[in-house]
Amino acid sequence: MGSQVGVYPKSPQEVVQSVGEIAMIPQVVMKVLDMTSNTRATTQELEEVIGQDQGLTSKVLTLANSSYYGLPRRVSSLREAVMFLGFRAVRNIAMTASCYNMFIGKSDSQSLLKRRIWKHSVDTSLLTRLVCSYAPDVVPDEAFAAGLLHDIGKAVLEQYYPQAMIQVVQTAERLAIRHHEAEEQILGFNHADVGLALAIHWNLPTALAEAIGYHHYISAAMTAPKLVAVVAIASDISNMLEDSISDELWEAVISREAMQTLGILPEQIEALLAGCRVEAERSAGLHNMAA
Repeated sequence: MGSQVGVYPKSPQEVVQSVGEIAMIPQVVMKVLDMTSNTRATTQELEEVIGQDQGLTSKVLTLANSSYYGLPRRVSSLREAVMFLGFRAVRNIAMTASCYNMFIGKSDSQSLLKRRIWKHSVDTSLLTRLVCSYAPDVVPDEAFAAGLLHDIGKAVLEQYYPQAMIQVVQTAERLAIRHHEAEEQILGFNHADVGLALAIHWNLPTALAEAIGYHHYISAAMTAPKLVAVVAIASDISNMLEDSISDELWEAVISREAMQTLGILPEQIEALLAGCRVEAERSAGLHNMAA
C-alpha cells in the first residue's frame, strides 16, 4: 500500500492497519530477538540464522570489516566474524543491517528525513552502551535493540503519511517545540504511540515495547522503566550531537525524569556527553554501510 498523501490517520492502530503486511518486522530480527532471550543459544546457531540470507551475510561482513570494530585483519566469512567479534556484536550488527529497509525503504532512499531518523536510531542504539554504565540492571544488548527500534513509529509515519510529517516539522520549527509534541498537536498522538502499536502487532517483549512506546513519557513504563530511561537519555544526547547543541545547554534537552530514574547526577553529565561524542564520531561510517 502506498503513502496516504493528504490523509491523516486518526489513531496509532489505524496506522498499523493501513500499512498492512509491510509493517512486519523482518523474520531474521525476530529470530535474533528470540535468541537474545535464550541463554542456551550458541554462536553456531547465530551463524546459521544470519547465513540463511545471503544479502544479510554480506552486510554483516561489510559492517564487521569497518573501522568501527577495529578487527586485527579483514574477515571473509560469517564464521570468522562471529569468532572475532563475538555473539553479541554480530547479533547487533545483524539487527542494524536488517532494520535498514524498515527505516529507509527501497523506493525512497533519498528522503533526508528518513535518513536522519535512521542515523538518529543507529546513534541512539550505540550510545545506550555508555548510558547503561549508569544502569547496571539494564542488559546492554536489550538496550541496543530498544535504541535501534525506538523511532520506528516515526519512520512508518514518514513513509506512509509524508504530508502529515511535513506539517509536523513545520509546526515544530514554528513553535520551537519537540517533534513528538508537534505530532500530538497535528495528529492527536505521537510516533512513540505508533511504535507501541507496532510492537504489540509484532508481539515484541513487554520491556522492548515499553522502551519504544514510552521513551518520551517514562512514568508510563510499568515493567522496565530503567530500560526506557536509558533509551530516552541516549536519544536525547544523540539529538544534542546531531544539532550541535552546546554541552552547557544539556538541561534543555536531556530528560530530567530519565536522569532521576537512573540516579544520574547533573555533575556526571559532562563525562557522559564526552564519552557519547567519541562514540558518535567512531560510528559515523556505520550509517550507510547497512544499505
